Amino acid sequence: MEEHVGCDRILGSDVRDDRCRICGGDGSSCTTVEGLFNDSLPEGGYEEVVRIPKGSVFLHIQELNISLNYLGDQYFINGKLTIDTPRRFDIGGTTFHYRRPTDGPETLEALGPTNITLIVMVLVREENPGIHYRFNPPLNRDPLSGFAWNHNSWSRCSSVCAGGAQIQQVVCRKHSDHSVVYNHFCDKKNKPKEKKRSCNTEPWWTGDWSDCSRSCNGGLRSREVLCKRRISATEEKVLDDSACTPTRPSLTEPCSNHSCPPEWLALDWSECTPSCGPGFRHRVVLCKSGESGDTLPESKCPKHGRPTSRVRCNLQRCPPPQWVTGPWGECSAKCGLGQEMRSVQCLAHTSQLSMDCLEHQRPAAMQQCKSKCDLSLPVSTDNPEGSSSAAGHISDKCAARRARVTDTMKPRSIRLRVVSTLTHSTPENLPLSRVAAALTLPLSEE
Repeated sequence: MEEHVGCDRILGSDVRDDRCRICGGDGSSCTTVEGLFNDSLPEGGYEEVVRIPKGSVFLHIQELNISLNYLGDQYFINGKLTIDTPRRFDIGGTTFHYRRPTDGPETLEALGPTNITLIVMVLVREENPGIHYRFNPPLNRDPLSGFAWNHNSWSRCSSVCAGGAQIQQVVCRKHSDHSVVYNHFCDKKNKPKEKKRSCNTEPWWTGDWSDCSRSCNGGLRSREVLCKRRISATEEKVLDDSACTPTRPSLTEPCSNHSCPPEWLALDWSECTPSCGPGFRHRVVLCKSGESGDTLPESKCPKHGRPTSRVRCNLQRCPPPQWVTGPWGECSAKCGLGQEMRSVQCLAHTSQLSMDCLEHQRPAAMQQCKSKCDLSLPVSTDNPEGSSSAAGHISDKCAARRARVTDTMKPRSIRLRVVSTLTHSTPENLPLSRVAAALTLPLSEE
C-alpha cells in the first residue's frame, strides 16, 4: 500500500505548502495581486504590463483572447523583436512555462519563488485584447510595501507629422488591484524617471500579414515593411530604409506550429488506357502526415475520405475493323490464263482478328491471271520436214479454235483436241483445264 509524502518529506505526513509556498505555513507571509491590463497600446514595440516583485510565487499571466501580440520581456522570452517557440524558460530562479496554443490565448506560468524583480512585457502587433495577471508576492510589514512605481503606457504623439514626442509617466500603483494612487503611498527615493521617445518622424510602415505558408507543422507568414514619412495629414512619402530607425520590424514570423493530422494525398492521374474506346485512368493515393510530411500506413488515415484511384475514361472512338489483303500469289498457269490467290483478313485497330467487317466490302481473294507463253523454245530435229508440217498444223488448229470461240454465242458443247509439237524432245498434250478456264466453256476430251 502506497503512502503519501508531505512537503516536509515525511512518509504519511499531511503537511502541505500554503499559497506562499511555505511548507506548513498559514498563508500570512504573502498577499495575492490580481489585475487586468487593458490599456490601448501603439503597435510595433514592447509595452510594460506589470512588475512582479522578488520572491513572488504562483505566477500566472494570460491574454483574454487570441491575438497577434506576444507576452514576454525584452530579454528572455520573445525579446529583441524575435518570436520564440513555446517551451520552458529558466528565469529569475524559477521555470516559466510559455504556451501559445492555436485554439487558445497565450499564457506564462511559474511556481516561483523568483529571485529578481521581473517586468512582464507585451510585444504589440495589434489591438490589446486585455491581459490578466495574478501572483503572490511576499508580504512586507512596511506599509509602503503594498505600493510600487510603474510606468504608464506611452502617451499620444505630440504631433501628427514632421516629428513629435511620446512620454511614459511614472505613477504609484497599488499591488492588490493595480489601481493608481497618490504618489505619497510610494517611496519617493526610488521613483524612476519618466521615459520619452520621438514619434511621427520616419516611422516604419507595416502591411497586413500574409496567409501562413503551411496550415500545420510550422510555417511562415510575411508582410511588407516600408520606411515612410508623413508629409501631411493625408499624404505619405516612401523613403530609403536608412532614413528610419535601426530597429526594423520583422518581415516574417512563424505560424501554424501545431502538428498536422494524417491526410490523404492523391498524385496526378495517368493517361487514359487504351487510347481509344472505353478505358481507365489511374493514380497513386498516399497517406501523409500533413503537407509535405512523411508517408504513413493507410490505416492511419480515415477510411471514409480516401480518394478514388481509378476512373473510367473514353478519349475517342476506335477506328472500325478493316479488310486487310496480302500480296497476290503466283499464277496457276505457266502459259496463258490461270488463277492467282491472296489472303484476306478482317483486322481490328489492334491488329487482332475481328468478325465485325462488312461482308459486302470484302475484297476478292482470287482473280484471273495470264502467263506469257514462251514461243522461242527449240524445235525437235528428229523430223525436220515433219516439224514444219506440224507447225503448220498447229497454226491451222489455232485458227480453227479461234473460229470456234467466236461462235460461242450459241450454247453448245465444244470438243477440242490440241496437239503441240513445241517441246524440247517429245510432244505433250496441253492441259484442257487451262483452256476451259480461259474460255469459260464446258469442255470434254475427245
